[in-house]
Amino acid sequence: MSKSLPTNILNYCDDDFYELVKQKCGSDVVEFLKVLNISSVQSLLGVNNLFEWLEFNSEKLRIIKNKLAFQHDNGFIEVRWGVRTSLERFIRDLRAVSDGDQDVTEQVVSQTDRMTLSSDFLQKHPVLKSLINLYQTIDSQNHENDLENPSFLTSLLDNISNNLCRSKNAYRYNDYVLRFAVSLYVQGGKNAYEFVRLNIPGALPSISTLQRLAINTELRITEADFRFDSLATHMNTVETNISFASEDCTAVVKKISYDNATNSFIGFTTPLKNGLPIPLHYQTESFEQLRDWFLNKDCSPLLNIHMIQPITITDMSSNPFLLSAYGTDSEYKSIDIIRRWTWIFEQTMLKNIRIVGYSTDGDPKYLRAMRLATGFFASLSNIKLNSHNDAFHIKIPKNWSWYFLYDRQLFLCFQDATHLCTKLRNRLLSSTANMLIGNRHISLDCLSTLINKFSKLHHNLVKSDIFPKDRQNFNSCIKICSDDVIKCLLNIPNTEGMIIYLRLLRSIMIAYIDKETVFIDRLYHAWFSVFLSRWWRSWLEIPRSFNTPTRLSQDNIYAALRTIDLAGLGENTYEYGIRSTLMKQQSSSSNPYGSPSIPYASPSNPYASPSIPYASPSWNRS
Repeated sequence: MSKSLPTNILNYCDDDFYELVKQKCGSDVVEFLKVLNISSVQSLLGVNNLFEWLEFNSEKLRIIKNKLAFQHDNGFIEVRWGVRTSLERFIRDLRAVSDGDQDVTEQVVSQTDRMTLSSDFLQKHPVLKSLINLYQTIDSQNHENDLENPSFLTSLLDNISNNLCRSKNAYRYNDYVLRFAVSLYVQGGKNAYEFVRLNIPGALPSISTLQRLAINTELRITEADFRFDSLATHMNTVETNISFASEDCTAVVKKISYDNATNSFIGFTTPLKNGLPIPLHYQTESFEQLRDWFLNKDCSPLLNIHMIQPITITDMSSNPFLLSAYGTDSEYKSIDIIRRWTWIFEQTMLKNIRIVGYSTDGDPKYLRAMRLATGFFASLSNIKLNSHNDAFHIKIPKNWSWYFLYDRQLFLCFQDATHLCTKLRNRLLSSTANMLIGNRHISLDCLSTLINKFSKLHHNLVKSDIFPKDRQNFNSCIKICSDDVIKCLLNIPNTEGMIIYLRLLRSIMIAYIDKETVFIDRLYHAWFSVFLSRWWRSWLEIPRSFNTPTRLSQDNIYAALRTIDLAGLGENTYEYGIRSTLMKQQSSSSNPYGSPSIPYASPSNPYASPSIPYASPSWNRS
C-alpha cells in the first residue's frame, strides 16, 4: 500500500492531510483527528496509541466515540474492527515511508548527468535532503500551468547554485534576480545592498552592473529632459490633474561620465537659455571640442531636481514624480527661475495638469522669485503673471487690510517647511547672530541652562539636541520646541524671548508639517506665525536709543520672516471668517507690516495670552 502513497506524503498537512485520511480511513476518523488537533503526518506519527484517547470522558469526544467504538456497560470501549484495521494500516504505511526516506534519498539519480549521490555524501551535505523536500513541496503546491512561471525563491536558489559552479567573472543573473536587486538597492541603499551581496555569494550582481543595467528603457532619464509625457501617464494612474511642484539643489561629487545611450557627456554645468537647461548640449564627435570642454568648462557641483507631487482627493498619498534633473552651478538669477517655473506651468497645462504652487528652500534667489511671482511687495516690469488667462481668483474681503497678496495668482509659492524650521534652529547655533525681542536675548544659553538645571525627565533634551553635528537634523527641532521645554523655560528668568521664538517654531510645525492637524488649528497657527513675524520685523525697523549691539542679525532673519508671511498668505484660499486685530497703520514699501503692536488670536481661540503669545496646550500638538 505504501507504493500508492504520494512521494511527498511526509510533508502533508491541513487540508491535504485530512483529504488523504478521508480516502484511506473515512470521514469519521478525520473528525476524530480534528478533535485531537492532529493536522499533519508528522503529528500523527508522533502519537503512540491513538485509540486510548477514546477512554477519556469528554463532551467533544462523546459523539465521535459512538461512531468509532462500542461502549459496554462496565465502561470498556472496543474500537470497531474496520476503523482499527484501516487506521493501523495507514499509520504502518506512513512509518514505512518515514523509515525508508533515508534509503530513498541515498540513491538520488540525476536524469541529465547520470550522477548517483552516495549515502556518505548526503550525510556530509544534509542541505541536499532539505532541498529535495523543498522542491517536492513546491511541485505539489504548484499546478502544471505554473511550472513555466517559477517563484522568486526557486529562481534565486537556481541562480546561486549555477553561479557558484562558475568563475566570478562568468556570473549570470536571471530577470527575477535582477529586478529584486534593483528594488533592494533602491529601498535599502548602497550599504545594505553591499552587506547582503557580500554575505550571499553569487546571489546579487555588483553595483556597477546595476548601474549599467537598463531593465526598462522608458524609465531612463536624460539630463535636462523634462518628462511631461511620462508625468501625464503618472497623473492618470493616480486619477488626478492637480499637483504641486518643487525644485531644489543637492551637492554631488564632481565627475564627468559618458552616456552611450545619448552619445553625450554628463557632469558639466548645463547651460541655461531663458532659464531653461539645454538638453544634450555636450554632444560632439570632435576630440578637440571635448578637450576644450575639459579645459574651459566647469564640472557641476550641484544637481538640480524638479519634482511633481500629485494632490489626490483620497487619504492615501501618491508617489512624487521626478520631472527633470540636470547639473548646475547655481549661477542664475531670479528672473531665470520665474521663466522656468512659468514654462513648466504652461507645458503641464497642455497635458491638462494644473500646478497650484511651487516649493523650494530659502535660497535668496528663490525667495526673490517667490515674491516677484506672487507680487508680494515686488513686481515684474514686463511680466504680469496675475493677468495670465489660467490664473485663479481668491475672493478677499475688503476689510482684510492685513492680507497683502493679490487676489489673482497664477500659482502660489511655499518654502519647504522642514528647511524653514531647520533654518530657524540653525540661527540659534550661529556664533555671530545676536537676536533680540524687546530686551530679551534669544540664544542657546537658555536651553543650556535648562539642561543643567532640570532633569531630563522634565524636558527630554540632551546637549546633542542643541548642538547637533547635522545642521539638517529635524528631530532636534521637534524636541527643543516641545511643550515640556517651554513649560520648563517659564521657570527660568529672562527667557521670554526664547519662549516666543520657540513658539514661532512650534506653530510652523503644527501648521505646515504635522499631518494630523485639523483645518482650524492649521489656519490658526499659520496666521499666528505670520503676525508674530510681522510684529518682530516691525519692531526691528523702529530706531532704538537704548544700548544694543551695533548690528543685529536683521538681514539674516528678514528672509525667514518674509517666507513665513508668504506661506501664511498662501494658506488661506477660502473665506473662513478669520478675525484678528487690524494693523493701526497702512502698509508701505518701507514698512509693509504696519504697526509693531502684536495682533492677538481670534475669538475662536480664547486661550491666547496678550502678554506672551503662547497658546494653551490644546493648540500645541506634538
